[in-house]
Amino acid sequence: MINQPKFLTLLGTFLGISMGQFAFAQSDELYTRDSTYNFVETPGNTQLLRIKKGYLLGDGITFISGKGNFNLSPSLQTLYSISSLNKNLSDPNAMFAINRARLNVFSNLFDNKISLNARINFATNFTSVTTGNRTFNTTLQEANIEYRPNRTHVFNFGLRADYVDGRETRIEGESLGFIDRSIMSDAFDAIFDFGIRYKGTYRLGGKHLLKPYLSITTGESRSALQQNFGGLKYGVRIDYLPFDKFSRGGEFYMDDLYREEKPKLVIGVVYSFNDGATSAKGTNGGRWLYGDAQQNLLLPTYSKFGADYMFKYNGFYSIGGFVITKATVPDNIAGEFRLNGTFNTAGYNSQTPEQIKNTVLSRLNLGRGFNVQAGYLLPSNWAFGGRFSALKEDNVTATFANNDRAYTFVTTKYLSAHALKIQFELGYSQLRQSLKTATQNGTYYSQIQFTIQL
Repeated sequence: MINQPKFLTLLGTFLGISMGQFAFAQSDELYTRDSTYNFVETPGNTQLLRIKKGYLLGDGITFISGKGNFNLSPSLQTLYSISSLNKNLSDPNAMFAINRARLNVFSNLFDNKISLNARINFATNFTSVTTGNRTFNTTLQEANIEYRPNRTHVFNFGLRADYVDGRETRIEGESLGFIDRSIMSDAFDAIFDFGIRYKGTYRLGGKHLLKPYLSITTGESRSALQQNFGGLKYGVRIDYLPFDKFSRGGEFYMDDLYREEKPKLVIGVVYSFNDGATSAKGTNGGRWLYGDAQQNLLLPTYSKFGADYMFKYNGFYSIGGFVITKATVPDNIAGEFRLNGTFNTAGYNSQTPEQIKNTVLSRLNLGRGFNVQAGYLLPSNWAFGGRFSALKEDNVTATFANNDRAYTFVTTKYLSAHALKIQFELGYSQLRQSLKTATQNGTYYSQIQFTIQL
């Protein structure tokens, strides 16, 4: 048992060390980017090139030839946190973790017509409850090939973060303005999936841009690397940019690092339909398989609709959105397949059709989510932000909203953009009303994360 004064003293020490590190790093001289390679190709030979002479953190190691380039870029995020479930902040728990430890391999070939991307994450904290063939690789995150016939159209084949999740998932973990994504993203976004995708960019006149995204995927996430258990997932996203594109890829990270000189905005709507869902939200495909009396596979459909936005101007940014999910259950379900492959009818033969329907729905993330956040970057490269997120479960659904409100505040010191930064976060995650007690109403936490990308 650690009493409140001791906990506050520990927290104060934690903050003091953090701010001391910030102050020390702020005076460091940063590298200056130099994009020149001075490449000369000898006729008949392909030569490898040295690292850029003006190397900047995050550039990775790039080899260049006359046919294209090959880049290796490792990144590491270490996390330290203190949390308490009690109102008086007693009995805190400390955690030390590797949040992300990634190696990204990227290559452009044939005048950027073809590119390949593969990424592995050595730090995985997801434990699959499946066994045997109904499991998946938690280390491989992306492995895909892109074909660009021109600058307007792109076709993608393979495993990657999906276009048809929320806007937060369009942003790499190393480029988030907060330490992690919101509870809305955690509840409803599958993130990775295997399939075929298209994205385009169309100028509607003046500075107006329209970006459509289409995808046909397995809906099984990384389970599909072994087997697609259900049907296919069909998705579409339409993004509208009324003030032209963001500077330096600013649409795909949070804080306004390059201080947009003119307002920039993207508004998007997204819809997906999974014709055969086998897990709560599409991350662990094959977890739940149902059948009729003849053991023919019968699966529910799962649909998701959402809208989101991002705005940036002169150091200020805001991002937000909402999502709604629904499902339908087929008739004649008579049992489910166990993880060992045998068919289990126990319990189903004594239930009414309505009870069976509710059993299936109780294993899907069904309901609504909302998230809004904003932040401001000072000229000194200190950033401050706040976020509010909320979840609402349907009456019959998997339990994904025990904590149905989250309030988060973050301070970030950017030392070399997102390639080197330190983030300190304070938050409160509120328990839903039915779970509150006289001593507990949620989780209070503070955490610090160090990010470096080479």
